[in-house]
Amino acid sequence: MKGLIGKKIGMTQVFTEEGNLVPVTVVDVNTCLVVGKRTPEKDQYSAVTLGYGEIREKNLTKPELGFFKKNNAALRRHLKEFRVSPEEAAEFTVGEAVKADMFSKGQLVDVTGITKGRGFSGVMRRWNFKGSQTKTHGTHEYQRHPGAIGQRKTPGRVYPGKKMPGHYGVDQVTTQNLSVVDVDVEKGLLLIKGAIPGHNDGIIYVRPSIKVALRAQHKAARGA
Repeated sequence: MKGLIGKKIGMTQVFTEEGNLVPVTVVDVNTCLVVGKRTPEKDQYSAVTLGYGEIREKNLTKPELGFFKKNNAALRRHLKEFRVSPEEAAEFTVGEAVKADMFSKGQLVDVTGITKGRGFSGVMRRWNFKGSQTKTHGTHEYQRHPGAIGQRKTPGRVYPGKKMPGHYGVDQVTTQNLSVVDVDVEKGLLLIKGAIPGHNDGIIYVRPSIKVALRAQHKAARGA
């Protein structure tokens, strides 16, 4: 499956041909290029390694620097492997720039990123709890508490995975079936409608929608 590494720039709005205003997130994929390939003969699977973001040599470790020199590829800050078929991998060459025209206007994509960090949060913010009690009859400082968390003598413990206060955010999340509203190949920008995870300047991965691909495979299988 093909894909791109990008940076979440921020939000703006565009007008469609029908005159409707659409809020979009701007994704920069300008410096994305192929820095390596995996082959079934050598690695037992087929993939393309993409790099994004410029970086100086002194900021790389020796193994990272050796990887780029071995492949004779330009230095990149962020790396990501995308599994592809051997036929698709043959279309790419190391050092080739991968541009925004990999995706087309109106295409559905899946976007993966790291969500915003929200620190230590209570159950109402973290899990959308309603609140333990009403604010009447002398209840003090207990409206936002989780309530009882245990059982009786048996089993006499708190079950693992219980929804409780704790660290919230900084999780890898994939949002599926977002729509590509526009593609600017010259500036290397994708305009995507939908909830892209993460903060501005965060690194994200954009892939074609897996549900669309599976739906096409099932349709082809039924037709055969």
